[in-house]
Amino acid sequence: MSAFSSLNRRAFLKSLAATGALGSMSPAQLLASTGNAPAWQNWSGNQSATPRQLVYATDENVVRDTIRNSTGTLRAFGGSHSFSGIVPTDDTLISLEPMAGLRGTDGNIFRYGGGTRLAMASAMAHEQGYSFTNEPDINLQSLAGAIATSTHGTGLGLQSMSGQIESLRLITPDGEPLELTAADGDHFLAACCNVGALGVVTEIGFRHDPAYRLEEHTWTLPLRDAMDFVEKEKDNFRHIEFFAFPLGDQAIVKTMEITSDTQDSPTRADDNELLEMVSKLAMQAGWLTPTLQKLSTLFVEDSRYVGPANKVFANHRTVRFNEMEYTVPAEQGIACLEEVCAAIRQHDINVFFPIEFRYVAADDNLLSMFHQQAGASLSIHQYFEQDYQPLFDVVEPILRRYAGRPHWGKIHNLGRRELAELYPAFDRFQAVRKELDPQGRMLNPHLKRLFL
Repeated sequence: MSAFSSLNRRAFLKSLAATGALGSMSPAQLLASTGNAPAWQNWSGNQSATPRQLVYATDENVVRDTIRNSTGTLRAFGGSHSFSGIVPTDDTLISLEPMAGLRGTDGNIFRYGGGTRLAMASAMAHEQGYSFTNEPDINLQSLAGAIATSTHGTGLGLQSMSGQIESLRLITPDGEPLELTAADGDHFLAACCNVGALGVVTEIGFRHDPAYRLEEHTWTLPLRDAMDFVEKEKDNFRHIEFFAFPLGDQAIVKTMEITSDTQDSPTRADDNELLEMVSKLAMQAGWLTPTLQKLSTLFVEDSRYVGPANKVFANHRTVRFNEMEYTVPAEQGIACLEEVCAAIRQHDINVFFPIEFRYVAADDNLLSMFHQQAGASLSIHQYFEQDYQPLFDVVEPILRRYAGRPHWGKIHNLGRRELAELYPAFDRFQAVRKELDPQGRMLNPHLKRLFL
């Protein structure tokens, strides 16, 4: 993950070998295959489905025909990067993957097919002299999926992907197209973060900025110092975040600023094989996890990386994990993180992956985690081969106590009653959902728990 992009791999491995940790495990054992995927499976493998009908929509007519000619529950998917149960159904699944590419431009408004991966869209915009205002550090999500869950980057003055939408086209559960802009009020504000509950988004228009370049600065600090630094400096950087290692009591801090430097940095080293190996080692030898966390930060070099925004935002990740993320009020973020870290230590939870801490600006979208409230997002990760339940069971009550709002694409245990208390515009979204989908065709078991 991006926290390790500046890791001095050779020095880290040499130090790790000195502990004797690798003596009894070969690389083949540490990187064993996990087997074959079913008909549909998400990226981490914790969600799967064997639908009666799996349709690859090559155009909007296929989407409309599929909706009109099918029965039962209908779900759509893009990059399959969500960890919650928002996709699975035994009935009809529609892949938006073929519906990709740039559909048209009007000044700084770029319209993309709903299945376009963020990496593709960002590269296309850059080629024409534009950039997304902000991006997350994983860019393999489809745009329709990214806005469905308010996927976000970091920066207290910058909104999520859902906050950058100018227009969208939605095929409703009765097969009819609906063009939406801000002039459409709650219908638009509901569709901008829709959890796939309103229909199938086939096209999205994003507002772009003139192309810009970024300089990324990464360094390490003791965890307490990192918390203090980010709390103090959160308003002074365009982008700021850090990765907290509770057991190692260390952190990796990252900031990004727009730069006029025209010299691109060398391509980042691919650290995924090393990260996979260390994750497996920590899982099998939990007593080593605090040491591994300390070593990971010890060998992260103070470094700078310069390039076009779309290149700097993105990090290549192949090491799988499962994730829980809640967004708490921005001013409560550090206090919440302190409690989360203390609980992980107190309960002796074996987790190597760090906690990612980011800030995001407020918006007006009805189901956004940032609805009328700037937020601090705490992303809790567990290696995909480890049982995530012990970690999430300890952490979630703390996140809830701080009035945290769950990320729709991440694992959580909340239902309609709790969500209605957390999201001020929840009833307004429900009104739009019931109007557009009165039969509940878009509601799989997970969404029924959210909305019924």
